[in-house]
Amino acid sequence: MSRRSALHLTRITVCFGSWVVLAAASIVALADEPKSARKSPQVPAGPASGEAVGEVAVGKVDLGAREALLRPGDTLALVGGTLIERMQAYPWLEAKLQVRRPDWKLRLRNLGWSGDDAHGFARKVFDPNPEKGYQRLLHDLDLAKPSVVLIAYGFAEASNGAEAVERFEPALTRLVEAMIERQRRVILLRPFAMPGVRTPDYARHVQDAGAVVERVAVQFGIPALGVTCDRFQADGLLPDEAGYRMVADGLAGLLLGDEDSPEIANAEAYSRLTESILRKDEWFFHRHRPQNETYLMLFRKHEQGNNMVDLPQFDALIDELEPQLWKLAAEASGTDAGR
Repeated sequence: MSRRSALHLTRITVCFGSWVVLAAASIVALADEPKSARKSPQVPAGPASGEAVGEVAVGKVDLGAREALLRPGDTLALVGGTLIERMQAYPWLEAKLQVRRPDWKLRLRNLGWSGDDAHGFARKVFDPNPEKGYQRLLHDLDLAKPSVVLIAYGFAEASNGAEAVERFEPALTRLVEAMIERQRRVILLRPFAMPGVRTPDYARHVQDAGAVVERVAVQFGIPALGVTCDRFQADGLLPDEAGYRMVADGLAGLLLGDEDSPEIANAEAYSRLTESILRKDEWFFHRHRPQNETYLMLFRKHEQGNNMVDLPQFDALIDELEPQLWKLAAEASGTDAGR
């Protein structure tokens, strides 16, 4: 299927005193995969109709050309709550990035954790000390060894109400500072509303959390991205399969600085690519968050902690699989760049 897209400049703000330039652009895009590439039994099938919108506010950029936020050889870590974690079931973001830039040999690591916030509260698991969750968050990010981190917090804060939003800014600031200290590039994602959330004044909380993201972006001169979609699951708490396609399409265009997406030349290769991405994401999930971690690293590690030696074995499996992803992406796009 051919793909059409339109780029509309919607907002520009220039602060000469701090040499910060904010630009916002919306991308209205149609899905780029052929129908035959959507029939993997591992992924729920669904239409890709609807509207995807992407916005970018970037500090210290040249408005003459929208630069790519990713670079060849990057390892991109995705960190956030439920929205990010569930991307493991929908491989569209990585598939779109790999097919558009198979010669860049990108790596993606999903570190999403359902219900998590910028404090890492969900990651503390059984520990009564909230700070343990933040330390686990840093540990997970160190394990992924990213060169660039996409931070997608603010969703849980908005649904938890005004007090959570008030705590959001210092937590996000601390996390961004920690990543910069580790020489990692940082990209922020503004939260968008989920129609099924019933928190009082939820729309205002989403707006306030988004304002926090933009302030932190300006403070550090880093990109703040925004995507929305109009397709959600029946409960309205997350995008559905088509919605995740829209989110992925908007993000891919913003991360690569290119709203155009190539037509899929080889549907079979694209299908194999998405299946391989699902497998890789599952392996990395087991690597950083094993199902039996209570026995491996927590209060019952005296029983089976010796099995921790098995976890790094997933690294070798992933390292072996990723060159195959690049090759399949090149085949899907009709190039030989991934070989």
